Amino acid sequence: TGVQTCALPIFSGCKYCEELINELDSRGIVYTTLDANENGKLADEVEDLIGANTYPITIVEVKDLVPFYLFRANVYTQIGESIANKAVKVGVVDIKTMAAIISKLI
Repeated sequence: TGVQTCALPIFSGCKYCEELINELDSRGIVYTTLDANENGKLADEVEDLIGANTYPITIVEVKDLVPFYLFRANVYTQIGESIANKAVKVGVVDIKTMAAIISKLI
């Protein structure tokens, strides 16, 4: 579909981050990880933008579409919403579903 980037701001030791990395690897999906501890300003900006700080957070930019911000949602009410027509945030309750959405976007 023409993915420009698939970035994962992660925290080392985060079991959900590790689970997503394993799932993406098993699907052959190419991504870049960013250590949220070392890139605190970026992590804070992303958290503020999507209104969530549950990791992993995945930023998928697809050519000719607004960026998609996927994050681990704690509740179903956080799922799917537009951010000022500039991006789409998608709260996903389980990691396998997050990986499946990423693979569909790619």
